[in-house]
Amino acid sequence: MKTGWFTALGREIEFEDLLKDIYSYTESGGKVFVGSDSQLSVDKCIFVTAICLHGAPGTMGGRYFFRKFKEHGSQYKFLKLRIMKEVNYSIEIALDLLERYPQSDIEVHIDIGTSEKSATRKYVDEFMGWTKTSGFVCKIKPDAWASASIADKHTK
Repeated sequence: MKTGWFTALGREIEFEDLLKDIYSYTESGGKVFVGSDSQLSVDKCIFVTAICLHGAPGTMGGRYFFRKFKEHGSQYKFLKLRIMKEVNYSIEIALDLLERYPQSDIEVHIDIGTSEKSATRKYVDEFMGWTKTSGFVCKIKPDAWASASIADKHTK
């Protein structure tokens, strides 16, 4: 978890520097949003987890950091397993940040939805329950922008 982090512009950042930025942001009243997404190809699955900082008083917009890695794709052909891995990565990061900054306001975004067209709708209760029992506010599509927009952008 401590290696392979990048800024929104794609510049590598040391994990300790990322943590300092998160600390400063949360101390000024900003929220932390964590979300993951994945992209499956023939032989690999690309996972991206994003840490987004947004909502500090007196600031406009926000900032984010992401990590991206590849895993062998064969086991992720099953949608539920792939989404489970995404949720696990997000909760893992959120728990680490909460342990470091217990007063921080952290929200986990999951790339699942309830629309009739969504193949993930049957997993909503299960994965939202997992996230909430881990101690986090949980958002799904269309409100899960940290996963559905930010993390998704870097899976390509």
